[in-house]
Amino acid sequence: MADEKYTFEQARIRLEEIAAEVRKKDTSLEKSLDLLEEGVRLANVCTELVDHTDAAASAAVRAPDSGEGAGDVSEGFDDADDQVGESDDPSSDE
Repeated sequence: MADEKYTFEQARIRLEEIAAEVRKKDTSLEKSLDLLEEGVRLANVCTELVDHTDAAASAAVRAPDSGEGAGDVSEGFDDADDQVGESDDPSSDE
């Protein structure tokens, strides 16, 4: 199964199976170590899948910024920055 592609759910289910197998009293040390190795690989797969999903979700959230109305949002932030800068400026009349 090392070369197979896993979905997050498949990897999670296999990790649960591994945990159940390792908990058995009759599982040998060698078998436990093999299962640990597989479990670490699957945990890495899960981490990559989650990171990839998070990155895709972040990109989807950022995508509307390039559309209409994005200038309005950034202009509001620019104005706020200018106001802070003016109040901090000792040469300001206010």
